[in-house]
Amino acid sequence: MLAEEESFKEKQDLRTEEIEAIGKAIEILKSPDVLGNAETHLPSLVQKNSFAQLRSNQPTSREAAVRFLRDAGMRLHSQKLGMIAEKMSVTSDPFVKVKKMIDDMITRLLEETNQESEQKGFCDKELGTNKKTRTKLQMNIDGLTAKIDENDAIITSTTQRIAELGKELVDLRSHMKESTELRGEEKAKNAATVKDAQAALTAIESATAVLKDFYEKASSATAFLQAERPTMGSAEWNALANPNFEGTVDKGHKEGMQTFGKTYTGQQDEAGGVFAMLEVIASDFSTLEADTNSAEASANGAYKDDMAESKKLVAVKEKESEMLTNDKTTANSEKTSDTKDLKATQDQLLAAERYYDKLKPTCVDTGISYADRVKAREEEIQSLKEALTILSGQ
Repeated sequence: MLAEEESFKEKQDLRTEEIEAIGKAIEILKSPDVLGNAETHLPSLVQKNSFAQLRSNQPTSREAAVRFLRDAGMRLHSQKLGMIAEKMSVTSDPFVKVKKMIDDMITRLLEETNQESEQKGFCDKELGTNKKTRTKLQMNIDGLTAKIDENDAIITSTTQRIAELGKELVDLRSHMKESTELRGEEKAKNAATVKDAQAALTAIESATAVLKDFYEKASSATAFLQAERPTMGSAEWNALANPNFEGTVDKGHKEGMQTFGKTYTGQQDEAGGVFAMLEVIASDFSTLEADTNSAEASANGAYKDDMAESKKLVAVKEKESEMLTNDKTTANSEKTSDTKDLKATQDQLLAAERYYDKLKPTCVDTGISYADRVKAREEEIQSLKEALTILSGQ
């Protein structure tokens, strides 16, 4: 565009200089130095004979001008020069009307030059503004398209992640429910075990107490001690010695009397082993109770820790899901707004492109450039001025 503007300026300057040069040349040819000296120094007879000879042997200046304009019209492909040549060839006035005709044509061409110059200024401004508008609109379209694509990606990723979080929350809640049920069953089982161990310990204590009481009594009971033999002379002695003893003798069993075998105080030695076994059994049940209580405390602590961690994860995932849902809602809203703006911007770009198409016939070169048109018009003007010069020599 800059080169075309410089070319336009050069042509305009050249045209102005050319018009001025031709005008000065015409003034010089009409000056006393040329025309006046010719009249003074050339005999009028010779001039008349020369003009007569020129008239008889050479074409008139009007004919020469007509021929010149026809040739120029063909060479420049100018219908205007051809038309004015035809008008010149049929006019009855040899100079005045033809000169006016040429002057009018030059004036018209100069007006066209000014109009086209103004048109070029208009075109340069409108084309520049239109190009900036189309460039800006296209940039806006590219930006909106990028934002829509970005929001599409956000919608896709958040939708996928929300679905994953939903499944993870279902799994977490299912785990919490299952863990709670198992914890309840384990707690009930441990409670039953502790209860059974405590009952067993109570029973063992009772059994041990019964046995201890028995063997303590057996070791000192009179029923198990050997009674003293009857003394000599006593009724028992006399009764034993004399079967015919007539006295009264109490032959029934008396306390402390041993009637058979050795003296018996219970299985004191074996009882010690029984007591030791009972102690072992009681210790086992005590260990069972302690271990069960310890396992219950440990399992309950692990359950509480697991529930706390699970609840924390649930809260985190619910918060993440909530935030992602908000992001998705925002992305959908922005996408809807951007899509609407994109449609409006595309419509504006379409209108700008249509206006550019409207400017093309008059503002965009189609086959012949602005510089070529200026040059052709200048040559037309120059041809008319040369024709005018030829006529001025008539």
